[in-house]
This record gives sequence, C-alpha cells and structure tokens, in this order.
Amino acid sequence: MNTSLDDIDFREMGRLCLGHSVRQTANLLTRHFNRYLAPLGLEITQAQLMAVIASGDALSSSDIARYLGIDRSTLARNLKPLEAAGLIERHKLGGRKVASRLTERGVTLTAEVHAAWEQAQRDLTNELGAETADAIRGHLSGLRKTVRALETVAKKPPARPGGTSS
Repeated sequence: MNTSLDDIDFREMGRLCLGHSVRQTANLLTRHFNRYLAPLGLEITQAQLMAVIASGDALSSSDIARYLGIDRSTLARNLKPLEAAGLIERHKLGGRKVASRLTERGVTLTAEVHAAWEQAQRDLTNELGAETADAIRGHLSGLRKTVRALETVAKKPPARPGGTSS
C-alpha cells in the first residue's frame, strides 16, 4: 500500500474520532474540576481516589484500579503523593493484597473535596441543563459498555492495514 499523507483528510479524522473527542472533553473537564480543587491543593485524579477510598467500595488496590479503569502501576503512582502528604495510609490485607484508607487528615480534606466537587458539578450541570447532563452520562455509559465488549472480543490488536502485522 503506497499512500501519500496528502491523500488523507486528518481534519476529518479528528472530527470523526470518538477517542479524540472524548480525550478533548476529558481534558476540559479535568481543568474545570481542578480549578475548584486547587484551593485544597488537589487535582481531580487525587480527589477521585480519595472519594473511592472513602466510599469503602474498593478494598484492595486491584479493586480501586478496576473501579477507576486504570492499571495498578498508574494507581500506585497516583497513591504515592497522597500517602506522602499523610492523606492515606496503606496496609496489607493478606497475601499480596494492599488496601488504602484515609487518615484523619484525609477524612477532613475529603469532606472539603466533596463540597468543592459539588460546586463544580452544580455549575457544570446548571450550564448544560440537568436533562442534557443525564443524556451525556447515558451516552458515555453506552460507549464504555461498547468498548468493553469490543475488548473482550478482540484479544489481540487487529492486523495493520494492508495485511501486515506489527
């Protein structure tokens, strides 16, 4: 296959690509929530981790990673600053399982995080409208289900265009 890059409409590719659109939106949402969390010295990634730990739904690091849809090495990198700041402590559950829990300082800050998140969420929802916000959540849920289904079907990456493998 001998294609010139001049023959490819990359603007159209960017316009149609769901991955690009979702990443672009995720970056904007991250900045939105980070503005509200900045006075607390946190970013949305850290605040989300603290909320998951506070919920008690995810006991082990594996549970937290699975819930957030990230790998365990990414989770470990994100937990380190929280532990260093004295907001969480990690402890063995048995075997190789490690759990995280909020410290007293972490509990106090997580309550403040919740208030900041509520304001950020309220401002965003007020701007969008509640019905639109619900529709977006529904569409994103459907997208996640579709991608998960495709992941289970495709155990290996598809062949490269033109029939060659990487």
